[in-house]
Amino acid sequence: LWAQAGYEVTLGARSVASAALVNVPDPVRVGTFEDAARHDVVVLAVRHDGAADVATRLAPLLRGSLVLDTMNAVTVREGRAASALEDGLTEGQWLARLLPESTVVRAFSHIQDELLVSRARKTPGVWAVAYATDATTERPRIEQLISDTGYAPVFAGSLAQSSILDPGGAAFPRLLTRADLHGLVTAHRLPEMLDRFNTATLGEVLHEQVRWVFPYGPTIGVAETFQGRQAVTEHLARVQGSGVRISAIRTELETPQGAVVHASGSFPTPRGLVSSPIVSVVAVREGLISDVCEYWDTAAIR
Repeated sequence: LWAQAGYEVTLGARSVASAALVNVPDPVRVGTFEDAARHDVVVLAVRHDGAADVATRLAPLLRGSLVLDTMNAVTVREGRAASALEDGLTEGQWLARLLPESTVVRAFSHIQDELLVSRARKTPGVWAVAYATDATTERPRIEQLISDTGYAPVFAGSLAQSSILDPGGAAFPRLLTRADLHGLVTAHRLPEMLDRFNTATLGEVLHEQVRWVFPYGPTIGVAETFQGRQAVTEHLARVQGSGVRISAIRTELETPQGAVVHASGSFPTPRGLVSSPIVSVVAVREGLISDVCEYWDTAAIR
């Protein structure tokens, strides 16, 4: 795809002998891994069980380069694809540890390889590729590279936030439009967004027409529904100011439209602080929170 867009492309093989056996389109040059690693932009796409050795070997040549990590460490747990890396470590973080002097970008990992070229050629600009990087200043360059393949770029956050692109993540393995992928990325970031309640800055990530519903609110003297950013923000500021805090925020059932969010709430009462689980159905729109239906144990916090 990049060769068709006018880029100079070198396909790296493990050795000179194996390179001689590779058939590629005319614009693409075939060489060794070392030949390919001498470019400004390098794509690492090797078997994961050999990736650490390859990355370590090429690290001196990759200093200062933009390295696109398309690899996946896949295992199966309870019949589902999952990351084979240690808990809490994303693929992008894993590679960045091996290449500390390179700019690592997690991209092109969530689309099946058999669809990657065909969909870009048949319907350029329709389907999207999510990417993650810690190098925010490189984002325009990265997005141009993705756009030149025929895909629409969607920023998924830092490497630490990129589990959505790894095996077991909500985007893996999926082919989505830009709008749907952007919605899915927003749903994945809901814990980070909702944590703003604790610092009274949640209003910054609320849609102008947000609706926040507390079905059990009237049982403790709270209105059931607040409509609009100003009304919701003012109510949440009063709640936060009363000493309520939330923690252990996590999502499940992430979709392009939103997610189910679980959290633990700490509520001040005449008996002291009381904890209660909070379950919310949260919808997203245009990268913001647009609708929340929140449930908690009102009997426990009276």
